[in-house]
Amino acid sequence: MKMTQPVHSITDAPLKHSVEQRSRMVRYTVAMSIRIVCFMLAAVVAVVWETWWAMAFATAAIVLPYIAVVDANASGQRYVDQRQAPEPAQRQVASGHQEPEAEPRQWWESEDLETDQEHSASGSVIEGEVVREAGPKDTAEEQQS
Repeated sequence: MKMTQPVHSITDAPLKHSVEQRSRMVRYTVAMSIRIVCFMLAAVVAVVWETWWAMAFATAAIVLPYIAVVDANASGQRYVDQRQAPEPAQRQVASGHQEPEAEPRQWWESEDLETDQEHSASGSVIEGEVVREAGPKDTAEEQQS
């Protein structure tokens, strides 16, 4: 029996680590540059025009590092997640009706399901007696009597 090796497509190859790392560094640098501009705008707007826009620029400058770090750290994982996405199901052409495969029986399921259903429908009762195991309290009572 001859084992065939899977054929890999060049599109399945991940990005070179240095290329992926450089793109993350560029995105982070751009985000931090925008942050510096936001700080400058906040200062200028606060001194010159004294409007609420100064607070908006200051808030953006405070929040932007968090967003940049999360984006830089998550972007490497995006590629991996995208490549591991499940393939679309292959369509099978069949000439007739096919029964779905039965799931394997669990350990608690009975082998004869029809018999179980008949018994549960008839309301049958299993007769027997309750037997308790002797515990420390029971042995003390027996010694006194």
